[in-house]
Amino acid sequence: MSFAASCRTVDTTVKPGEGMNPNGVSVIVPTIGRPASLRALLESLTTQTVPPDEVIVADGSGGSEIENVVSAPEWVSRGLRVSRISVLPPNAVQQRVAAIEKSRHEYLLLLDDDVVLEPDCVERLVTTMTADRNVVGVVADFNNQTWPPPTRPWRWYLKYVEGMTEGACQGKVVGPLLRFGYFPSPSRPAPMQWLGTCNTLIRRDAYERAGGFSDFFLHRSTINEDVDLGLKLARQGTLLLCPAARLAHFHAPGGRASARIAAEDDLYNRYVILRRTLGHSAARAGGLILAYCAIETISGVAASIRHQRVAGFVGRLAGWSSALFRIARSSAA
Repeated sequence: MSFAASCRTVDTTVKPGEGMNPNGVSVIVPTIGRPASLRALLESLTTQTVPPDEVIVADGSGGSEIENVVSAPEWVSRGLRVSRISVLPPNAVQQRVAAIEKSRHEYLLLLDDDVVLEPDCVERLVTTMTADRNVVGVVADFNNQTWPPPTRPWRWYLKYVEGMTEGACQGKVVGPLLRFGYFPSPSRPAPMQWLGTCNTLIRRDAYERAGGFSDFFLHRSTINEDVDLGLKLARQGTLLLCPAARLAHFHAPGGRASARIAAEDDLYNRYVILRRTLGHSAARAGGLILAYCAIETISGVAASIRHQRVAGFVGRLAGWSSALFRIARSSAA
């Protein structure tokens, strides 16, 4: 059974086949009970110089708040076609898959529910995509945050283990599935080896050829599912960062998993991507995961002391311990 087959369609303002545009944009938005953030996102979509053809909200909250936002008559009056499906229990991958299966257009704009787009963001993403048929994904940049450079322990790893010169990691996936952005952001479109599911336009045909999202993630699939998809899409064509397409990402706290669950998701998902998507042996994937834990522990201890966030770091260690147990058990099977 497909993910979408188990979902209940709750509300829609779009009839099948209505206004079909084979070159149109379908916006895919998973949410878990953040109505204020979702409303701000929809507001930004109504101001786009190239408006999306449909917005599909995959709701994992189980309440009525998101339904009330989606069904507000203002969206129709402002030319925004919004529909909602319910996907329970909440799972980032299953929510996105269900929304994509319901969508009808060639370009899929993957967004989080707590982003706000600049008015020309969609236009710039589409323009960059259509300029070259080999481009299968275009990543928007942020206007309220910068890409973090590697910490000092990771700079040592990149230099002495990976043999990379300073800055050579930008835009790449390196070692134990570490994603690096650009610091500073480039002035022109630049190659990426990964994408974010909060800020990326992709081609549907490339998504389908790549096999879509993987189904092997742990818990709520909120971490590294985007790196996995990016790695698979990169085999179908080119991924680009478009610094002229910009949005704000507010990292709204509502509906998030606990630090322990998020850490377990993070570490286990890294391992299965290294094993299954990148094809590393169990020994190599396990070694990379242990290296990740060691370096992040060094970085995390320093950061926890500096910012006095010991509780979060303890939860993270607990999640890593659970993930390492799962990894050991799966490797022995």
